[in-house]
Amino acid sequence: MGNFEQLRQISLFTDLDDDAVRALADRAHMKTFAAGERIISQSDNIQAFFIVQSGRVKIFRSTPEGREQILYLVEKGQPFCFCTAFADRPYPVNVTALEKSLVAKIPAPDMEDLARREPLLLLKIMQTLAGRLLDAMNLVESLALHGTRERVASFLLHAESCFSPKPGDSFTLPVSHRELAKIVGTSPETLSRIIQKFNREQTISASGKTIQILDRNGLSLADS
Repeated sequence: MGNFEQLRQISLFTDLDDDAVRALADRAHMKTFAAGERIISQSDNIQAFFIVQSGRVKIFRSTPEGREQILYLVEKGQPFCFCTAFADRPYPVNVTALEKSLVAKIPAPDMEDLARREPLLLLKIMQTLAGRLLDAMNLVESLALHGTRERVASFLLHAESCFSPKPGDSFTLPVSHRELAKIVGTSPETLSRIIQKFNREQTISASGKTIQILDRNGLSLADS
């Protein structure tokens, strides 16, 4: 599949005419990253706009000691690197592929030129940024005000709504337990103990990355 066909499938560009998408496709650079490969490092001077064409990547901050806090998981079809695509400043976070991922890189001047000519694109970018801001605010609240048990319960409830066909069905966690621990701000060992406790309480059934929520009310109470 060529660059044009791949970009044509991205929801951000759904309502743009073919000529506009083709112009971006002509300038887009596609690159495949292996699982664990760094895509962008914190403080890199990046003047580009990125879209995950396949796979999944994580956006995170890290300390000099190597501790990570995952801020956002970017799924297939989702963009990232907004803050430097339209501003001349270093990238504030790290981005790494969680699995083999194909990523489109579009130079910032081309995105800016198209955004000036296509107000609908600007509206979609604003909607995406608003969603990311809300997610960031929820993450800050969760880390600051909720205990680890509550944060794990909240993530599981959110994951069911995103990845389960319908409430009560089993679903597969989008990340490993090690990466999940980085999302909820704890250690893998503590995460495992909490999941085992939820199992014993029969609020969930867990086998590896496969989760089924058996008692939503009970798990919701753990999140309250």
